[in-house]
Amino acid sequence: MLNKQLISSIIIIPTIILLSLLGNWQVDRLEYKKELQRKIDINFLLPPILNQDFNEDLNINEYRKIKLVGDFIKKVNFHLVNQVYKGEVGFNVISVFKPYQTHKYILVNRGWFPNSKKHKRYNSHLLLNDTIQDITINGIMRSIKQKNFLVPNNEPDKNLWFYLDPIQMSKESNVLVNKNYYLKINNKQESTEKKSGFAKNKVHYKHHLFFSITWYFLSFILLMMYVYSYWPKRPNGN
Repeated sequence: MLNKQLISSIIIIPTIILLSLLGNWQVDRLEYKKELQRKIDINFLLPPILNQDFNEDLNINEYRKIKLVGDFIKKVNFHLVNQVYKGEVGFNVISVFKPYQTHKYILVNRGWFPNSKKHKRYNSHLLLNDTIQDITINGIMRSIKQKNFLVPNNEPDKNLWFYLDPIQMSKESNVLVNKNYYLKINNKQESTEKKSGFAKNKVHYKHHLFFSITWYFLSFILLMMYVYSYWPKRPNGN
């Protein structure tokens, strides 16, 4: 029969290792996001990409500013559903934009709408029929991510899109959109950034430091309790 110390060791030692690994993972996430913020800051200082520079073959970095003049393809609006903003579920409107002086097309995230006000607010919005053409849009380049295995499949026939699929969206819109990047329009800008028309992306990473300290602290406490409980005690000398 297994003794008490062996059973405790089987449970406690793997737990200590797991807590330490969780701490390491949070440190890795912290360093990754700090590096990401550094890249964002560098790209934000670069001049925006203009119509004459926009080319799918160009090595465009993510989070690069972009300023394009052109037209939205009328009545081509995809609903990217299950998007949460300030605790409320809604959808992002994804449209197809054609910049002037180029034969390229790009997907544009034009903003978020709450589900509760979808028919009241969205149906009366100008972007529904794109009555305004020849417009200038300011935004940030974002890369199109691969579908996660947990994400449901898109339902184009119902206009329910759970992830960006440039190939299928090209078929639905009858134009070939950029398959690597999309443009996220700056709907809200900080007061210090209104003059430029661009809002810098900010990566939140400080919470990873808190979680890493928490996991390491729990691991240390558990290790001290284990050592104290089973460390050989010296017999009292009389």
